[in-house]
Amino acid sequence: MRLRVIARMRFMREHRWTHAHLSEHLDGELSADATARVKEHARLCPDCHRVLATLRRTLAGLGQLGAEPAPAGVADTVIGRLRREA
Repeated sequence: MRLRVIARMRFMREHRWTHAHLSEHLDGELSADATARVKEHARLCPDCHRVLATLRRTLAGLGQLGAEPAPAGVADTVIGRLRREA
């Protein structure tokens, strides 16, 4: 019983640490040891795995913004619509 409590406490410590460093991990700002620590915990923890996947999708989506220029006249159309509604 005591070993389970200690293991749970360690897991939660790793969980909090990993969650706090996910962005740094994705930005490549962690040392090799810290990166391995994040990867190992995310492999074991469904919550951190899900958050990491969501952050990756978000970054990929943000990277796509502005990749294609808006069609000419879109800004004029939006501004005109806003003026009519005002």
